Amino acid sequence: MVGRCERRSGPVAVRAAGPVEGEDHGDDEERAWIARCRAGDRAAFRPLVTRYARMVHGVIGRLAPQADVDDLAQQTFLAAFEHLDQYREAARFSTWLCQIAVNKVRDEHRAARRRPELSGDDDYDVRYEQGPEDQAVGREQGQRLTAALAQLGAGDRELLVLKYVMEEGFETVAEILGTSVGAAKVRALRARERLRQILNGGGTHGGRD
Repeated sequence: MVGRCERRSGPVAVRAAGPVEGEDHGDDEERAWIARCRAGDRAAFRPLVTRYARMVHGVIGRLAPQADVDDLAQQTFLAAFEHLDQYREAARFSTWLCQIAVNKVRDEHRAARRRPELSGDDDYDVRYEQGPEDQAVGREQGQRLTAALAQLGAGDRELLVLKYVMEEGFETVAEILGTSVGAAKVRALRARERLRQILNGGGTHGGRD
């Protein structure tokens, strides 16, 4: 079942999303939706949300507390709609959305640091039944991995989620995080080692925010 959307004050409201199977995310239909949105057709943004809601929820759900996921996903799509003129079709629309989602999570982390009374409420529970980590090592191991990721610094967590959970290439990861491919590869090696130590009982390792 794909994501369900409904009208609010913005162009769409995002709800729980299911997988989207067998779709070409760079096809002429997608470009047509974007062109219609830019021409003022607000309804044309709805199928873009339906197509990418699960992806956006997946990225945010592995980087932010579960209680914040729906709100941050809504903010991501609203920002994408409001700044669609800034999207350049040389890049994949999904990559551009991931950049916005990661930035929204970063904004929320910065805001949370200014709300120390809420800092103990983080819950990084991932609730997608068919996430890549669940398929690879089973639900119990997937939940353990999610808990370990939550112990990393935000920069390391972003990189590992994009590369090894969302299975993006290093070129895309570097583009989303605003770094070079070489730097992303080096950071990935170090972050994987930190994660391995956490999974093996080596404790918490802070990374770059």
